[in-house]
Amino acid sequence: MSDNEYAYEDSVLEDEETALEMAALDSDSMMVEPKKEFINHKTALSALLEEISQKELQWNHRCDITSLTPIVLEKADNDLDRELKFYQQGLDAVLRGKQELVKFGIPFERPVDYFAEMVKSDSHMARIRQKLLDQQQGIQNAEEAKKQRELRKYGKKIQQEKIKEREDQKKASLDKITTIKKRLRSGDLGDADDFEIDIDSDDDRKSKTGYGNKTKAKGGKPMPNKRRQVKNEKFGFGGKKRGMKNNTADSAADMSGFNAGRNKSSSFSGSTNKFKVQRPGKAKRQRTR
Repeated sequence: MSDNEYAYEDSVLEDEETALEMAALDSDSMMVEPKKEFINHKTALSALLEEISQKELQWNHRCDITSLTPIVLEKADNDLDRELKFYQQGLDAVLRGKQELVKFGIPFERPVDYFAEMVKSDSHMARIRQKLLDQQQGIQNAEEAKKQRELRKYGKKIQQEKIKEREDQKKASLDKITTIKKRLRSGDLGDADDFEIDIDSDDDRKSKTGYGNKTKAKGGKPMPNKRRQVKNEKFGFGGKKRGMKNNTADSAADMSGFNAGRNKSSSFSGSTNKFKVQRPGKAKRQRTR
């Protein structure tokens, strides 16, 4: 057969299959499924339950444990919380099972010389444990970061309020000063109590900011603090180093050490020797040796 004949047969077969599928779909759509009737046979179900019940058997033959506390999940999508609940439930079941085994005298501890390979290796379980710990740490870090963001927002809000309050106070003070200047120019001050503006002196500002000392010495300079005074009394004071030879107003006006007779010297009245003895020359001094 030629290629054209093969292609013709394939197309005929495809058309027949398509026609059969369409007929099957039409027949399924025409069929109506009978409605199922659900009957609650309580008597039969109770009989079956009584038949499979094992209440007459002791626990060592049944080995079933029912959890006393149901699992309550706040968020079903939280994998870590769900795994922890299952772990707690399993741990409670193991502890209760050990008590029942001890009651019936059934040994359950592994002998010292017993070796059995676990289903999952220790390294695999260690990875699972580490993954759970990492998830828990990630949740804690996310909560801590959220708290820090909220605190930063609150702190920024407080800071902005403080800055705005200072700007308002500054603006109010400048407005009062401007009003006072205008009244000073016009000569009408009115009631001075309306402008309650306190101008702090330098000493007050230093005392408020913690700099300087109100207690001043005779020279007008601030006294050192108590700690410095105690150290000066204990170790002494080295004294002033710079400017010790500089004149002051008191030293320049002090004439008690001045003596006119002692100070009348050649430097003031000129030289008294008219003929000064000169030193002989080098050659003459060598000849005299």
